[in-house]
Parts: sequence; structure tokens; C-alpha cells
Amino acid sequence: MQSSEIRTKFLAFFEAKGHKVLPGSPLVPTDPTVLLTLAGMLQFKPIFLGQEKPAHKRATTVQKCMRMNDVENVGVTPRHHTFFEMLGNFSFGDYFKKEAIQFAWELLTKEFKIPVQRLKIAVYEKDDEAYDIWHKDIGLPKEIIFRLGEDNNFWAVGPTGPCGPCSEIYYDMGEGKGCGKPDCSPGCDCDRFLEVWNLVFISYNRNEKGELVPLKQKGIDTGMGLERITAVLQGVDDNFETDLFAPLMKKVEALRSADSPVSVRIIADHIRAVTHLISDGVFPSNLGRGYVLRRLIRRAISHGKRLGIDKPFLNELSREVIADMKDAYPQLAEKENNIVATIKEEEENFFATLEQGMKWFAETAAKHAEDKLISGAEVFKLHDTYGFPMELTVELAKEKGINIDQAGFEKEMEAQRERARKGQPAEKKTDLTALDLAAYPATNFVGYEKSAEESKVIAVFPSHNVVVLEKTPFYGESGGQAGDTGILAWDKNEIRVVNTYISPRGIVLHVVDELKGLKTDVRVKALIDVSKRKATEAHHTATHLLHRALRDLLGEHVKQAGSYVGPEKLRFDFNHFHAVSLEELQKVEQAVNRKIAEKIKVEVLRKSYKEAVAMGAMALFGEKYGDQVRVLKVDDYSTELCGGTHVKSTGDIQFFKIISEGALGSGVRRLEAIAGQTAKVFVVFKVKSLHDEVEGMIRKYRLLQIEKEQLGGSKGMETNIFEIEPTELERIAKAIDNHDSVNVNKFLDHLYGRVDWLKDRVAKAEKEIEGLKVKKARSEAGSYLSELEEIGGVKSLFKVFKENNMDVLRTVSDTVQEQLKSCVLVLASTWPGRLVYLITVTPDLVEKGLSAKKLADVFSGLVGGKGGGKETKVEGGGKDPTRIKAGFEAIRKLIT
Repeated sequence: MQSSEIRTKFLAFFEAKGHKVLPGSPLVPTDPTVLLTLAGMLQFKPIFLGQEKPAHKRATTVQKCMRMNDVENVGVTPRHHTFFEMLGNFSFGDYFKKEAIQFAWELLTKEFKIPVQRLKIAVYEKDDEAYDIWHKDIGLPKEIIFRLGEDNNFWAVGPTGPCGPCSEIYYDMGEGKGCGKPDCSPGCDCDRFLEVWNLVFISYNRNEKGELVPLKQKGIDTGMGLERITAVLQGVDDNFETDLFAPLMKKVEALRSADSPVSVRIIADHIRAVTHLISDGVFPSNLGRGYVLRRLIRRAISHGKRLGIDKPFLNELSREVIADMKDAYPQLAEKENNIVATIKEEEENFFATLEQGMKWFAETAAKHAEDKLISGAEVFKLHDTYGFPMELTVELAKEKGINIDQAGFEKEMEAQRERARKGQPAEKKTDLTALDLAAYPATNFVGYEKSAEESKVIAVFPSHNVVVLEKTPFYGESGGQAGDTGILAWDKNEIRVVNTYISPRGIVLHVVDELKGLKTDVRVKALIDVSKRKATEAHHTATHLLHRALRDLLGEHVKQAGSYVGPEKLRFDFNHFHAVSLEELQKVEQAVNRKIAEKIKVEVLRKSYKEAVAMGAMALFGEKYGDQVRVLKVDDYSTELCGGTHVKSTGDIQFFKIISEGALGSGVRRLEAIAGQTAKVFVVFKVKSLHDEVEGMIRKYRLLQIEKEQLGGSKGMETNIFEIEPTELERIAKAIDNHDSVNVNKFLDHLYGRVDWLKDRVAKAEKEIEGLKVKKARSEAGSYLSELEEIGGVKSLFKVFKENNMDVLRTVSDTVQEQLKSCVLVLASTWPGRLVYLITVTPDLVEKGLSAKKLADVFSGLVGGKGGGKETKVEGGGKDPTRIKAGFEAIRKLIT
């Protein structure tokens, strides 16, 4: 049963049982306390907690999930993955244990037809009710029902939150698997029993004290890993052997020149995760989700290097993921170009860094040629500065007979992790909604006017590193705007505010890296990070201008459907029926930059809600408005309700650049853009990148022309006219300063055109050179007759060429055979680290017992390769050109 059919059958089964089929949520969760979506129930967490009423009593989903806790085991074991799909069914105060168990058993044994004797059951040791359902209602013998402890059979979403006992269904892989102990059973750490489905009976909420508080409304949350059930239903012992991974692994196998099965599996796993992360709006960076993405890409590249893949390859491999999964996740196809481009840019950047890192490593290795040990700090520099994964450094050092200080490296890594933990508490899976804030009033927010303020601490929550102040300049994350960061200072102490949230009642929660003994009633000075605030403000005001420009160009149906504004970028979701064309995007960009150039004063008005609506102010998605509202007014161009912070003049935005646009869902588009200094740097970097590419292509083209002329070809076109003049770079810099997006885009398009033209010329020159080589080979083939050998009466030619393709070898072979009629030809062509070969035997010699296949078997074994063909001709390749002479000698002996 194919994985696509398993998804469909699962959803159809539960739909027939009265469940509403709902879409899974993105990998980027709405819950700010969770880094990535790690379970199917996450989108339903507020329902299980009683904070929201469910639209449906029963639901079923296929949920994309990401977990990085076992990344080191990926590829090593048959069932560890970073990205996986969770099939789930849910009940919100409707059915409970009995029905959940009956549904699961029916689907597995009747729909999926898994033999009953291969299934085993585990229940929580104190859950007599679940035990009795399995034994009495389902009718299973006690011998296959196992009571396990809390570690195995009590599930929770995190340290706090919804939880409850669970019942797991295991598939017995057979006595030949696992530890082999006679008492082996579910719960054993070996690989014999595969957990395929976990039925969680949501019964409690675990509070901050660790107490289990019974929920008013009990629920069901089940999860069955698609990868595992697919392995079971496809009759394989390894998830990587299923149709979810096999096509990807085949593609990687075709690219490799070295052998490392684990590396192939790691790449197949990671490219699925990378593709889906980018599809859901994650971009490579050094923080948070972006760091997870970057780490996976670089880890995959390093394993590609171990396979002998020395150029970007993941971007094309992602197309295979998209082709395989686009039916289940249509947004993959819609975002294909963006996904591929993002991966390609990250690959190219890392390969460039890789070269610099290799040079630095060579210098470091030379320095330690005598003591044979590279320090942990030096290894860490390779990792941190050049992005070298540890395994790559170990491999390089081993080749030179040098050890590395792994303990010292781990010490440096732990110090970095500690810095990251202090800098990113928002990534901790801490539920700030669990804080008891009932006794505290709304915080007096003074951040519209001030960036610093003296204030009194009115509450401290040590378990969450949260501080509440009487008044604050810190903006709490809301309305799509990221929370402020900064410092709280008192006496001689300073602590960092690493994120800021705001409760539904208006209490600002300052999340700090450490408390340093800070207590209530202490007076502190609260100072925000002004540079981040200003960058965020530029993006926020730009979002309002963008909204107006989209409505003007595409129509009044365009309305905001979601947004994010932070210091690094803005993301804007809006209602629209089809993709926005490149021409339309450039017009939108132009309209926004025109308003920036006009340096219009940005006014903030306080009005009653009715007055604001009467003056035409638009309400923004996700905002909740009271009787008194803030109205952001940019001349007569844009008037919207907004509680966020903004620039004083549109001129403060400096420059605006759209970086992507794609579908988010049916009738909803997502646009990402950058503004301010970020946008200016982005354009300058892109221009420099294209400038370097043009120069590189020109150099390559000129070298090809020299080679072509040496082979007797005609001189090609002069490329001087395609060089980029300094005056052109000056003009682009001026266009950026003048907010002139029209000429910026024209220049970028011009550069892209130059690159495309040069690529085309290079490709044509390479094709001409191959043709000239074939022609030359044909004309020179006759001269090779003087190199013939007589071996046992058989005329034989052994010849090595340098960097000639198989077409050249075929031409030489055909020409010589035409002249000799009876001969054995063994031809090879070499490149650094690889070779291709052609062995031919004329039909008359085949009749006498000679065989190109037999000769190739001997030759391939010596040069580390393989080939294929007939008794008269075999073509193949190898990895070790230094063994060609040994291969020739072995063939001579075989002919003899």
C-alpha cells in the first residue's frame, strides 16, 4: 500500500466515523512558546485546555511535524527522523477510551489487514479501564497486554499543559529482530517491537507545581507515524526502504562517487525537512527556526561531501520532494521556485565558506604537524566561523594523521548553547499562559513616546524568568509586531530582556535571561534596544504602505489576513485569488518607495472606534479594539487602526524591497519584504553576487575560447562588453539612496540577463569543444596503430586519454576497428579522482572465447568502479585513475 493511499484511507476511515477532516497546521506554530510543530494536537491545545470552544466534536488530520532532539540518530537507526507526518484523530468532550481503542483496532486489523498475532498492546500501569477495554471489549488475551510505567505510557505536550495516560499499539517485527531475550516485550529498548500508534486519553492539566488537575472536558489525542505504518504495510523493516524515502535515496545514489549508506539516508531525511520548513515560511539564519533550517542544510551538504558530491545538489533534490508530496501538500508546488532558490543560495554561500574554511584548516593542520592535535577552540572556530560540522573536521584531520580535542570542542559548544539559551527564551517550551496574573493590573505602556523608563517591579516569576513592571517602554508581542528586547538595570546589576509578551488583560511580560536576585518593589531602569525597535518600526509602517499599494493595484478585495513585523523583515498575508505577477510586484514596490521618497509625516491619532471607522480607517487582522483606538495616518494615502509602533516620517523607512510572494492557502497569498538598512544591504549584496557571477562566467568563457582555438575551432565573441563598469555600480548605489526601485530592478534584471547570456555562451562553447575533441580523435585514431600490441596473436590497444568524454572513446574505438577488423581495444579517460573506460572486442574474437564483459570485470575491480554492456562492448567508470596501469596488466594476463 503506497503512502499516499495510507493517508487517504486513514482520513476516509475517520470521516466515516463522524470526524471532520481538518488541514494540518504549518510547521511554524502560532503558539509563541513552541519553536516548531512537534505533534498533531498542538493546534488543538487551547481546546483541550478549555480556552476555546471546538467547532467540531470530532476531528482528524495529517500533521507535518519536526523534532530535532534525536537528530544524531537520524540515518543510523531505521526509524528516527527530523521531519515526519502524524496521522491523528481527536475527540473534544465527545467519545473517550472505549471508542478510541475500538476505532484504532478496526482500522489496523480490518482496513489495513494487519495480522492480529503481530500486534501487542501497552497501557499505563494504573489504567485499569483501558486494560479492561482491550481484554474484555476487544477480546485480547492478557498475555499480549502489558502494563508500563509513566515514562512509557503517560503522555504530555510539555512540562506543563494537557496530559494523560496513553495506550500504545506495537507491531512485532519477529523473534529474529531486537535483543533476542526470551522476555523481550513492548517497552524494551531494542528494535523488535515497533510502536505504530499512541492513543492518548487527555484527562489532566499539569500545572507549574507539577500537580495533575482534572480537566472539565476530557479528550482523545492519537498519533500514528506515517513513516512507521508505511514500513509495516509495505513489508519492510526500515522506514528508509519505503516509498517515502526510496526515490530520494535513488537520486542521491546517482550523484555519489563514494560510499556511505548512512549519509545517503541522512540527506534523504534532511531534504524533506528543509523543503517543508521553507514552504512554511522559515528562512536560513543563525537564530531560532532559521538556525534549525541552516543546520539541516549544512549537515546534508557535509554528508554529500562524504559521498564525493562537491557542488550544490540539494536544491534540485528538493524538486523530487515536491514532486512526491505535492498532491498531499499543494503549497509545495506553488512555492517550488522560492524553495529551490532559497536552498541554492544557502548551498552556494556554504560552499564558498567551505573553500575559505579548507584554506584555514590547511594552515591550522600545518601548524600542528608535530604535536598532532588541533585544540577544541580551533575546531570550534571552523564550526562557528566557517560552518564546518564536527564530522567533516574529524575526517579532514584523520587524513593528515592529526587528532582533535573533542572535549574542548564540546566545552566551546556548550558555552555557545548557554549563550543561545539566554538569548532565545521564546524558544523554550514554556507556557506563559499558565502564569497566574489575576492579581495584577494592566501595565502602563510608555513605549510610544519613550525608549527608557524608571519603573517598579510588581511581580517576578522565577519558573519562567518573567518580570512584570508597573510601567514599561517595552512593546509586548501583539498585532503581528515582534516584542522588544533590551535591558533592566538596578544598582550595579543588569539583565537582558530577550523577549516581551502581553497578556489578554494588557499585562506586559518581560522575559529575561536571568533574574540575578531581582525581587518585587525594586526600582529598575528599563531600556529597549533602540536599533531593533527602529528596524521593526520601519517594517511596520512599510506594511501599511504595502497594504494600500496592493489595494490600489489589485483591487479593494485585498485585505490583510495576517502579518509579522520584526527587525529582520515583514510578512504580509492578504486575500487575493491568484499569484501576483512580477510586473505587478514591481509596481507595488515602486508605489511604496515613491511614498518613502516623499518623506510624509506619519500621524498617530486617538479616536473613538466609531470616529475611526467613520473617517475610513481599516481594522487590521488579529487586532482587538476597545472604545478608544489609535489611528495611523499617512497623509490621505493610508489610514488604519493600529496599536503598534511606527516611524515618524516615511523617509525613515529608507528603502523597500519585496523578496517573495506565494500562496498560503485557497484565496490567501503571502508576501515577504524588507525595509530600511536591511533592504539596502540586501540589494547591495545581490548586486555584488551577480557582479561576481558575471566576472566568473567571463573568465570561464575566455578559457574555453583558448581551448577551442587550440583544438582548431573558430574564435568566439568578445566578452568585454559584458563586464560591469564601476559607473554602473555607482548608479545602482544612487538609485537605492533615491528610493528608485524602478532603476534598481532594471539594473538587477540587466545583471540577470548578462548571467543568462554568458551561461548560454559557455554551454555552447563546451558543446563545440566536445565536438572538436571527437573530430580530432577521429583524425588521430590511425596514428594509434603504431601502439598496438600482439598478445597471444590478438592485436590489442591500451590507451589513456586526459579529460575526454565517452564520445571520444567511442570514436577512437570505431575508427580503429574499421581498420583492423579483429582486435581488443581498452581505452580510458581520466579526471582528478575519476575515470571512464571503454572495452571493445570484435565479434570474431568473441567467438574464440574473449569477452568484453570478462575483461571489464577484472578492470573495474582494480579501478574501483563498475560497467555494463555486451560481450563485444562495455562502458563504465571508476574512482581510482592511479590503478589504470594495473588494470591494463590484468587484462593482458587474461587475454594470454
